[in-house]
Amino acid sequence: MCLRILKHGLGLVLACLMLSASPAIADTPAPAGAIIETIRHGALDLKARHVRPPGAGLDTIILVHDTLGGFESTLITELQTALAAEGLSTLAINLSLGVSARMTAFECNERHRHRHEDALEEIDAWADWLLGEGLGPVALVGHGRGGAQIAWYLAKTGGRHVNAAVLLAPSGWTPRSADMEYRARYTNGIAALLTRIASFKPDDYIDNVPFLHCGSVVATRASINSYYGVEPKRDAPTALANVKTPVLALLPDPLSDNDDVTKRLSAVKNQFVSVRPIPGAGAQFSSDALPVVVKAIEAYLQSLQPTGN
Repeated sequence: MCLRILKHGLGLVLACLMLSASPAIADTPAPAGAIIETIRHGALDLKARHVRPPGAGLDTIILVHDTLGGFESTLITELQTALAAEGLSTLAINLSLGVSARMTAFECNERHRHRHEDALEEIDAWADWLLGEGLGPVALVGHGRGGAQIAWYLAKTGGRHVNAAVLLAPSGWTPRSADMEYRARYTNGIAALLTRIASFKPDDYIDNVPFLHCGSVVATRASINSYYGVEPKRDAPTALANVKTPVLALLPDPLSDNDDVTKRLSAVKNQFVSVRPIPGAGAQFSSDALPVVVKAIEAYLQSLQPTGN
């Protein structure tokens, strides 16, 4: 099935990310017919895995991985394969994370200078490239942190290259929830971390920093501040409150009692934002839930097509 979702001649972009757990690498092979694309973005080469199944139209879905992941992650590989089976073209991108031509998952023992918000420009660069190649409309689907990055992207840009987005359990951020999660993993709170790095310059590397899911790493002050400083726009529910691009949030069902993010997503009051639970999906959207997820994505994008197409 080929989707045709038009918006002033622009496209629809799908992005996909997992949550903050270390991303699983797929045991299954890359989708049939996949090719690697490269574009230049500033001083960096960006890489993506492009799949256009036989008979597919020009419509293309951009898939974006989770925290420190890549297009080799299990979720991205399985989702790209499943969408190809439905005749949908996809571009699974690797966010650079500050590394030119990055092809594999970002290892925790590498030096961290990437920022959460770097994803916004890179998503935009790939969408612009696709449209320049005549491959559109383009759409965004995001999982976990990727969903939050997409939400911020839509809020910041007004969705200039995007007709719609589908977010799989997008991540959230509040000062309280972030500090609780950090303390549960590393004992000390975020305030102590930010106090420790306050005297460093933004590009200075700092040793032995408890960071993301990695344990102790070497990271710049700018990178640490990007993930742990006060920034409400990192929160998917906050960003989605003001978007004017159609967004579907797919949430795990049942919710846990302390699942603050999904509860707040369900409470977002915005006519452009819809929420749908996926029974049995879990926050990581396992393989068992994939058929339902793919059908939900396909049906949502189909519903946005102009009448008569």
